[in-house]
Amino acid sequence: MLSSWLSQSSAIQTRPAHHADGEAKAFKNPWPSAEAPTYSELLQTKFPLGWYDNLAKKHPGTKDVKVVFPDWGVSDLNRRGLDKNRCIVGTSLGHAGVITELPLEGTAENGGDKKSLWIVYDPIFSPRAGPTRYTGPQRLRPPPCQVTDFPGCDAVMISHNHYDHLDLSTIKDIFQTFPNARYFIPLGNKELICSVGMPEEMVFELDWWDNREYSVQDFGFKTPQDSSEDTLLRFTCVPAQHNSGRVVLDQGATLWCGWVIEQLLVSKDEAEPSKVRRKGAIYHAGDTGYRRTATSTAVCPIFKEIGQKFGPFDISFVPIWRGGTLGFVSALGLRISHNDIPSALHATPVDAIDIHKDVLSRNTVAVHFGTFVGSENESLESIMEFEEGREDRGVLRLDEDIEGADDERGHAGRAGIIDIGGSFAVEISVRDIAA
Repeated sequence: MLSSWLSQSSAIQTRPAHHADGEAKAFKNPWPSAEAPTYSELLQTKFPLGWYDNLAKKHPGTKDVKVVFPDWGVSDLNRRGLDKNRCIVGTSLGHAGVITELPLEGTAENGGDKKSLWIVYDPIFSPRAGPTRYTGPQRLRPPPCQVTDFPGCDAVMISHNHYDHLDLSTIKDIFQTFPNARYFIPLGNKELICSVGMPEEMVFELDWWDNREYSVQDFGFKTPQDSSEDTLLRFTCVPAQHNSGRVVLDQGATLWCGWVIEQLLVSKDEAEPSKVRRKGAIYHAGDTGYRRTATSTAVCPIFKEIGQKFGPFDISFVPIWRGGTLGFVSALGLRISHNDIPSALHATPVDAIDIHKDVLSRNTVAVHFGTFVGSENESLESIMEFEEGREDRGVLRLDEDIEGADDERGHAGRAGIIDIGGSFAVEISVRDIAA
């Protein structure tokens, strides 16, 4: 009996802090920032329900998002005079859905002229975020396109299994349209995602901080034989402060995460075998909270750690709203003040700006708002608070020039909103990193 107890005690001590059991079948957020609010914090909050004013009329200068058919960055590149071969282009697909184009160094597709890696994050094209087409939160705004309109898809990144992030109907469409795409998911989700028919060898389950590295040849690209560097792609599963579950009984049974994607150029020179340059870094936060309540001083420490390990990022995608969970309330004209309810699992718009700064993002695009919400008022409120937080924390607008800004604001990077179907291009940074 004593040996059994010692064995169990040892297992508890050695398993990761976010594993709630020894079999990786239950997970938790291991930080004080994710704990339930204290009684004193609850006593400081006000009654959260009120009525929405007509925000569009009250704040006519605030621009809401609209839905546009994607041009995959062409207009943004032309308008700003940027070279596509030197830029990462991110396009919003609505809610947390994003597609990025990462130009690869010295490559072409076998049998073609394709030179970019297309990565899709948390796509959802269904009319509702729920178990059937008749249940779950309904879209306020339609998708900007269909999966068949994608210019490419080499990899799909899923952050967790909530219906608004893991939409099996959309995954099935991607699999049928792009059968060679690879899927990266957090622990516990492989059986569910393979249920649409894709081969298990195309699906990769990762725990927090795990990564997978591939040569570009693994994705069907080729490089010149005389190249002085090998081009690698690294996909890293990073922590987020959230939860999971598709039914009542599976809460916390699968993992949740964010994703980091990097292009690595590894020297072939035998005299410098450890020389590695990073050309491009992307961060998608998935869905995440930041602090227990709006007044809590306990914030999630993981974002600064992500910034220290992987930053600075060329472009990041960070959630700014709670999504459709409470959308029916705003559909009735009521407003729930997120400053007066626990917010441990969903970052507020101001929290999103703090995440932008913590992870050392050069450019951050807001996601997870304006799609599965109950009203245009709710959509506008998230935008207004995000812009107020950006200005208050000295972060530039996406359309401002970093080079022309003062040192403090330029160092804080840029953040902003793009239309659903709109694109934003960023010039790729190159830096030496440890092998």
